[in-house]
Amino acid sequence: MSLDLEAKLRRFYASAPQNQRQIEVWQFSHSQMSKTYYLWREPYAGTVTTEAGVRTVAPANMETKVAGSEANLDQVFEIRLDTTDIEDEFREQLDRIDLDTTERIRAVYRVYLSDDLTDIVAGPAVLQVETISHQIGACAITAVSPKFNATSTGERYTPRDVPMLRGFR
Repeated sequence: MSLDLEAKLRRFYASAPQNQRQIEVWQFSHSQMSKTYYLWREPYAGTVTTEAGVRTVAPANMETKVAGSEANLDQVFEIRLDTTDIEDEFREQLDRIDLDTTERIRAVYRVYLSDDLTDIVAGPAVLQVETISHQIGACAITAVSPKFNATSTGERYTPRDVPMLRGFR
């Protein structure tokens, strides 16, 4: 019997079955990087189904922390990523990005249940990378929701023009 996604989630959160767990998948991409990275915390490579089709996911030793509260719209994701490999491929891909670029690295967060990697349980949350600090063998990434209104328009808004605009005290 096939269960729909809502029934699967209800069963997962209500009974906490021992044979199921949540699997977080991160996608990192940029126009100047030669490839898109799909990473998860599992010890083996695997495949998941995204909106764009089936993707191969590479294993990575990583930890994800969500700072702030549930009511805060500016959720900050802190990803600690172990980049220990002989080739140091991830660092080389980061070095391909120009320092003076205004384009942010795109990070997409998805959550799956371990028994069905075809249905996305949570997400996709499309984020932009704010900061990356890289040391030998480790990388700390901070990702936030895109700030579409961060650039100024040059217009001044006053209560005379917009009556509902009020100052905060």
